[in-house]
Amino acid sequence: MIVLCAFLFTLFFIESSLCTNPNNVCPTFRDYLNIRNNSNCWYDFAAEMKVPDIIKKSGYPFVEYKVKTKDGYILTVFRIPGVASKKPPIFMLHGVQSTSGIFVGLGKHSMAFLLHDAGYDIWLGNYRGTEYSEGHESLNVTQKEYWNYSVDEIALNDVPAMLQLVRYHTLDKGKIIYIGHSLGTTAALMYASEYPDAAANNVGLFILLTPAYKLSNMRSPYRFLFPLLYPVLDITNALNIIPFISRGNARNVTRPLCLSSPPMMIACLNILNLFLGPFTQISPETIPVYFNQIPGGTSLKTISYLAEATRGQFRKYNYGVGKNRFLYGSDTPPEYDIKRIKVPIYIMYAARDWTITKEDSLNLYRELPKEVRYGIYEISNLNFNHYDFLFGRDSKKLVTDKLLEVLKKATGEE
Repeated sequence: MIVLCAFLFTLFFIESSLCTNPNNVCPTFRDYLNIRNNSNCWYDFAAEMKVPDIIKKSGYPFVEYKVKTKDGYILTVFRIPGVASKKPPIFMLHGVQSTSGIFVGLGKHSMAFLLHDAGYDIWLGNYRGTEYSEGHESLNVTQKEYWNYSVDEIALNDVPAMLQLVRYHTLDKGKIIYIGHSLGTTAALMYASEYPDAAANNVGLFILLTPAYKLSNMRSPYRFLFPLLYPVLDITNALNIIPFISRGNARNVTRPLCLSSPPMMIACLNILNLFLGPFTQISPETIPVYFNQIPGGTSLKTISYLAEATRGQFRKYNYGVGKNRFLYGSDTPPEYDIKRIKVPIYIMYAARDWTITKEDSLNLYRELPKEVRYGIYEISNLNFNHYDFLFGRDSKKLVTDKLLEVLKKATGEE
């Protein structure tokens, strides 16, 4: 009887250990073949947990806020409260099909944590339609009406609401430092162009990581598929499947598929890299973290911005001649005029990024008013593409350390 009890206890202990913290990341693709019993592999909570738990599990303070936009969307903003210093708050906004999770996925080397370690009060935005901002005062995410928004609504409704929230809680610390990645930079440029005075009152500096403006020089072969976005939008709207393909819970399909085997991991990464750039610093142990954050959910109308951008347009959503006349008073949508921007802008880009190329980044910088050109910096490493800013093995050295230098200068610390 004693032997039986001991056996059952041992069996229970082993099963509990495996269920509690089974290995979920490995240093090489080969190691994933026998991940469960492989001593080279380990458990990384960022490969499974949501942003709030990642922050708390990493040992940082955490506060969650809800804020409602003027058109009824309810957004979630996460805060990693800073120490009692006079440093300005930092607001960070993610790109398309991602969430604030991209800023906390690399453990102690995550951009948000490193900035917090430097004494900054960190605010992580999540714009509408992402898994953390699916609320609405009258709609829900199963209705196609919920997904009837474009980048315009993100830039002109979501960004002001989130920045107003930050300002309310940090008014005594000065103007906000806004750090955006990819579409987070698009929203910043649109917001600062449309509301130049409000932006100048709220934001002290825009830091744009891989700035998505006019993307005429995009090298990704996917650019040839972008013109199909409008007919796809019409079809999905007619079939009423927009909610299914737009929500972040599509990751419940992509994540197990892409992590099912080393060949599938490589295949999924290569499919993404056709869009982002062929060479990446995302290492094998980071891939489960990566696919735990992406895709994060967004509307097809938001993605259609890429179709306009690759044609050299930076304008409001194109509804067609009839509705354009009704909404805008013209056959074509009005352009966002970045010459109206009054907030200093600092740009970082990667020379090997296929999505936001060197040429397009330089063109943006040249088109900005001279008085707001705060600086521009190139990451020339061969193995560094669009998402390596957040997930690359050298992101701390190549990106965050440089950001800290810029912030010290901007805040008068040097």
